[in-house]
Amino acid sequence: MLRVVLMVTLLVSLAACSSTSGWKGVYSSGEEKDYSKLDVPPDLSQPDITDSLALPNIAADGSTYSAYTNTDYKGDKVTPANPRGVKLIRDGANQWLEINATAEKLWPELRVFFTEVGFEIKREDKQLGIIETNWLENRASLPTGWFAKILNRISSTGLRDKYRARLEKTNKPNVTRLFITHQGLKEYGIEEVNRIKIWWETRPSDPELEAEMYQRFLIFRDMDKASAKKLVAKSKAKERTRIIEKDGTKVLKVAEGFARTWRRVGIALDRIGLLVDDRNRSGGLYYLRITDDFRSKVKEDKGWFASLFSSEQVKLKDRYLLSVKDDKDNTVISIYETTGAKADIRFANQLLTDLKSYLD
Repeated sequence: MLRVVLMVTLLVSLAACSSTSGWKGVYSSGEEKDYSKLDVPPDLSQPDITDSLALPNIAADGSTYSAYTNTDYKGDKVTPANPRGVKLIRDGANQWLEINATAEKLWPELRVFFTEVGFEIKREDKQLGIIETNWLENRASLPTGWFAKILNRISSTGLRDKYRARLEKTNKPNVTRLFITHQGLKEYGIEEVNRIKIWWETRPSDPELEAEMYQRFLIFRDMDKASAKKLVAKSKAKERTRIIEKDGTKVLKVAEGFARTWRRVGIALDRIGLLVDDRNRSGGLYYLRITDDFRSKVKEDKGWFASLFSSEQVKLKDRYLLSVKDDKDNTVISIYETTGAKADIRFANQLLTDLKSYLD
């Protein structure tokens, strides 16, 4: 408690002379930044940064991640972007960039960008086109200035973020889609006898933080800040989904066509934290892998599935199938085990509920 009181006192005394960054998410603060001391939240795996500077081998052709092959590509140098070669695409609450550059060229740029912002690379998959960062504390709400070094030693925002960047090739030569999705944690604590109990819970993905990362990446590629902010803007979603029962199980009915839903589901899965091992667009299937981070949500006593699975724990499989099927003017999403059997109805209902929140 002494530490909290001291922190509050310092904040009040600095209110008149301190300011916060213009960015919502701040992960670096000059020469004194030190992220090595941040603890990994309970039940989350330690970041794997082995050989973190090695460049992936991405094939020069293929419109899906499954088509990427292990070539001998060595990587391009990072070069400034032409602002006229960037387009923002909006689809409901989702947005992504189409950049006049190859995936091979953008990959090393993304890696350098995330490390310069302050993150480490936790996972990278050259076949799926995915770069995922570690968890890092969001220091945006802390004051900056001459006294920040002292304050940062005794204060914490209780918020941590990580990002997943996904590159997708298009049918146009040298045009690549870039999707950046956010995942967040929030720290909670209660005072018990002779101790304070602290735990972490997931918090919803923040589209504003995603937009900020798009802006920062464009500025990193030499677009001026005003142009980047003008290009990346907020978008409001319209409710268009319903969870219904069909053939004895829960499904998600989306009031839009297959093509649009297919892409939006891919973005939603990134936000939820699941990994897509492969996808079959013609068959309407996503091949899902349950990650350690996702499992941790299930294990937390006060976590994601607590109220749903409190009486009986559901044992998650390692992999699932997510089906996206055209249904006249609508699209139906359902969850199966890899054997084709229906997934546990409680698990399916919770996953579809999360998908709904990102597809509305």
